[in-house]
Amino acid sequence: MASFYRYRSRVSATGGNMTRKRRTYTLLLLSALTPKASSRLAAAGRDGMPEQLLEPFARSRSDEEFHDTGTASTPFSETIPPYDTTIELLRLSADIYAYRGLSSCEDVIRAGNANATKRPLPYDAACHLYEHDEQDTQVMVISRPPPSSYVAVVYAGTDDFRNILTDGNIVFKSFGPELANGTHPLVPPSNPNIEVHAGFNNAVFRQGLYYQVLSAVTAVLDKHPHYQLLTAGHSLGAADSILTAVALSQSFGPDRNILCINFGCPRIGNRAWRDYVNALSNVGIWRFVNSVDIVPRLPDARFVHVGHTVQMSQKHC
Repeated sequence: MASFYRYRSRVSATGGNMTRKRRTYTLLLLSALTPKASSRLAAAGRDGMPEQLLEPFARSRSDEEFHDTGTASTPFSETIPPYDTTIELLRLSADIYAYRGLSSCEDVIRAGNANATKRPLPYDAACHLYEHDEQDTQVMVISRPPPSSYVAVVYAGTDDFRNILTDGNIVFKSFGPELANGTHPLVPPSNPNIEVHAGFNNAVFRQGLYYQVLSAVTAVLDKHPHYQLLTAGHSLGAADSILTAVALSQSFGPDRNILCINFGCPRIGNRAWRDYVNALSNVGIWRFVNSVDIVPRLPDARFVHVGHTVQMSQKHC
C-alpha cells in the first residue's frame, strides 16, 4: 500500500562553512522495495493522487529538463528529482537482485525474456555492462533512448551486508582506487583527509571495476551527450552508488550533472568526506530511508551521511 512520506532535505552550503536548512515536502512513494509494489505504483502513475501530493512534483523539473537544471540560486544538487526518474531507479534497484548468478548483459537479456521471475529490463533499454565479481559486487550499466534519455549505473546489495556493518574491525581508507605507488588519484589535493568505509570503497574500486563502469558510461555519453547520468542502488549497493557518483563527477568534471537516488544507504565516510561531497553542486544525492530501517543508522558514529535524506514513514497510511 502506498503511504504518505516526508521529504526531509538537508541543504549544505558549497563553501567551507556548513549550514543546514530543513524543508518538508509530502510525496507518494513505496512502502517496500518489492517488484510487485514498484510495478503497481509505476503503472498507477500520478492518476488518483490527492491534490496536495502533486505540488512537489509540479515544482520539480520534468525528466527532459532535469539534467539541464542548476542555477546560482538553486544548484542541481538541491533540485528535487523527477517522480518518473525516482520510480525508474527504484524498480531497477529492486530488479537487479533477480539477476544474481548471471555473468553478462547477454545473460540478463536472455533470462528476462525467458523467465518471468527474472524481471526483464525496460523494453527499450540497452545493457552495456553487467558484472558480478568475486567480491560479490553486482553492477549493471544500462541506457534508454528518448524520452527517458539516460545512462544508469545500478548496484545490488549483498546477503551478508549487516554482518559487514556491525564488524568491530571496520576501518577507514582514502577514497577511490590506490595506485601502485600508494597514491589515490580521486582524492583531491584540496581535501587530503577524505576517508570512507574500506569495505565499501573496495567493492567499487578494487580489481578495476570502477574503470569498467567508467568505460561503459563514457561510451554511451560519447554517442548521446545529452543523456542524464544516473546512479542507484539498495543497501550496500546504495553506498556503492554514492561512491560511483562522486568518482564520476571527477572523471567528467563539473559540467556533467549526476543524479544518485538510493535506498537504505548506510553511512559511508568521515566528516571531511561529507563536507567535500555536499559541496559538489553538480551531484544530487537523495537517500530514501524506510521507517526505522537499521542499515542507514550504521556503522558507528565515526561515519556520517551525505546528500539529502528522504525519511519514509507509514504513519499516515
